Amino acid sequence: MQGDILRTLNYADIFDYPLTPREVTSFLISDTEVKAEVVKKTLSILADRGLIGADGDFFYLKGRSGIVQLRKERERWSKEKWRIARETAAKLKKLPGVKFIGVTGALAMDNCQKDDDIDLLIVTAGNSLWLVRLAIILLSPILDINRRKPKDKEVKNKICFNLFLEENHLKIGPENLFLAHEVCQMKPIFNKEGTYEKFFGENKWVFKFLPNAGKNLKIKYQKSNIKNNFLISFFNILAFKLQYFYMKSKITNEKVSLHQAFFHPGNLQDKILKDYQQKLGS
Repeated sequence: MQGDILRTLNYADIFDYPLTPREVTSFLISDTEVKAEVVKKTLSILADRGLIGADGDFFYLKGRSGIVQLRKERERWSKEKWRIARETAAKLKKLPGVKFIGVTGALAMDNCQKDDDIDLLIVTAGNSLWLVRLAIILLSPILDINRRKPKDKEVKNKICFNLFLEENHLKIGPENLFLAHEVCQMKPIFNKEGTYEKFFGENKWVFKFLPNAGKNLKIKYQKSNIKNNFLISFFNILAFKLQYFYMKSKITNEKVSLHQAFFHPGNLQDKILKDYQQKLGS
């Protein structure tokens, strides 16, 4: 149990992020579920022995007390970004084909730096991802959505539509701790027809890494029953081909297909997982 908590604090430390007992419980890196009271008691024991640091409700690695103030600063910076994210979702949820909007990345944990953008995941109805994405691109200026563009150097508070999934293609990978954490920390701001719960049903592998994270979720395992509309499918394929032709020469780490699109160019997975293993070995 102590080892699980130390592993969890080591992972959070990569992001300069102290954890509350509730967060340690939710994101506990373990093989089995552990009760909150056991986690809280073990945290107190570790802190009393001087093996970890504690400041109020926050726990962190020994010698890293400075990240408590940093977290509080980032929480303040995140408030404005949350307002923008919610306003954006209120506009986009009216578009036909939008089934889910979720906040991902640093903002999902209130851990944004001042000049960060705002990462959003969009789930669309079946066979309509590229039509929805095209509509978002075209309507963003009209809807007063400050969308991040590929060549933007100033990205503060801009909306980055970095992940699109269709409702019948919700499973994502690779299966590793980094992606499990990103999935479990995502926060829904628009959820239609239980899409959020279905997303976890298709990605239940995340609980192999973070078994406590699914405790309060009413997970739905059934796939959506997609009615194939020939016209919508045809124009969606056409929209995909046109957009893919435009972006093909610019693709670096992006993963793009007819039913899923991962647009975040910076691939942090390998770096974070390497840093984590180094911290455990030090």
